Amino acid sequence: MDLPSIQLTHEFEPIPPDFHCGASGQPFQTCIACERHLLQDGVSYLVEKAVRFYPQDGMLDTVLEYAMCVPCAQQMREELSVESRSKIDAYFSEHVDLVARREALLSLPNPLQLENWLSHCIVTGTPREACKEYQIYAQCEGKDLLYTYMPYMISGEAMEEIQRLISPHTRQILDDFMDTHFGLPPELRALLQDRLILI
Repeated sequence: MDLPSIQLTHEFEPIPPDFHCGASGQPFQTCIACERHLLQDGVSYLVEKAVRFYPQDGMLDTVLEYAMCVPCAQQMREELSVESRSKIDAYFSEHVDLVARREALLSLPNPLQLENWLSHCIVTGTPREACKEYQIYAQCEGKDLLYTYMPYMISGEAMEEIQRLISPHTRQILDDFMDTHFGLPPELRALLQDRLILI
């Protein structure tokens, strides 16, 4: 997406638990792709988590999570088909005004309250608590979470619409990434198929 660049002044805070690694309870240490150490000043990276609600026990569970440095994320995005990138960008341009959203959130009395940024799907407007599954995204630098156009939440419903836009080539790239980096059981592999989207 072609968005205006942001010059941050005070729009950052130490990475909150929502974007910590579930296994360690601490911020992610390394890039999933190149293993670059992330918690150094000046190192920019993205964090993605996929969460699912299990009604039988009333529990939310993180079923996928990772951090990836910005250079690796850009490289992977370039490997996706031009068709897929164009369709995804057009989808977001049609459904989301990220510039207006950021301005509105930063105008609130407590602008850096993470819950406000993750409370609703940025595409459908569905409240997070009403989603059976959703994904959250953040941009971080070193030990800080940055309030840029992220963080945001995307509902499972919107993710299904997005995955219908991607080409077979892009689907294969994403599936190969999942196979390489996540040893998921078949039931979760089927659940998360095509859910990984580097936005």
